[in-house]
Amino acid sequence: MRIVTLNTWKNEGDYRRRLQLMGDGLLKLAPDIVCLQECFAAEGFDTAGGLAAELGLVAHEGSARRKVRRHQGRDLDSTSGLAILARTQGVADRLDLASHAADGERIAQRLDLEVEGRPLRILNLHLTHLRGADGLRARQLAEALAWAGEGLAGGLVVAGDLNAQAADAALASLGLNPRPGALQGARIGEAPEGLAAIDHCVLHRPGPWREVAAPRGLDTPDAEGWYPSDHAAVGLDLA
Repeated sequence: MRIVTLNTWKNEGDYRRRLQLMGDGLLKLAPDIVCLQECFAAEGFDTAGGLAAELGLVAHEGSARRKVRRHQGRDLDSTSGLAILARTQGVADRLDLASHAADGERIAQRLDLEVEGRPLRILNLHLTHLRGADGLRARQLAEALAWAGEGLAGGLVVAGDLNAQAADAALASLGLNPRPGALQGARIGEAPEGLAAIDHCVLHRPGPWREVAAPRGLDTPDAEGWYPSDHAAVGLDLA
């Protein structure tokens, strides 16, 4: 069972090129479950739906962060929410999290699946990006974990762009291990300073599952130097 998380970077950069690169990169990883953040959706555009179709997965979308965004020369009413793509139809739900006016709407998304008779719950998150907002980030995570723990019958995987590194106090409840930095910029040579590892995928409650590997991908630029997203994909293999 391979689970991958990826921040798709809305409609920024060369969106059409990046969408193809994201699809190609995810096909190489061959995930069973994909947690996506910043999924751009507007009239005629659907990042999560397009990737799901290419991968042969079912899209469970959580629309959020609605606003007018400039795209291909037009102002479009759009959203930038969460999505979980999976091999099978599951039971999906969403939760509105505490938020800040300077940051906008934040949600949590969960999906309950049965894999060969074994229950698995996926919690997909994109926590606040505000600097100095560790208290808000910790509150969002606490709310999401409490919600994800309700009626939990099997394993729980927490995945997403948590906007904090493993050692940050705001994420202490997850007991994360350090990962290589996943921020990589839009093109080769444009990486932000620090290359912080803020994307995480962790088996928070094992249930009948155990971790066997932590894959990574979508971190190689194309011939013209474009990355699929400004975040690499990080993942988790379970048995």
